[in-house]
Amino acid sequence: MNDWFSASIKMQQQMLDAQRKSLEAGNHALGAGDALVKAQEAAKKAAEANMAAWTAWMNLWGMGR
Repeated sequence: MNDWFSASIKMQQQMLDAQRKSLEAGNHALGAGDALVKAQEAAKKAAEANMAAWTAWMNLWGMGR
């Protein structure tokens, strides 16, 4: 009976370790997702700034709207 109890405790510890590692992986993926969103926002701002610069340049030379 003692061996069965020890094996059960060991199995539960392994299951907890696996769940902990799964949560750590999820947190890592969440962090990567946040970084991707920030990169997309920065790219959008850069594209908008580029468009504004081209529009201003075209207006300067009388080719704008």
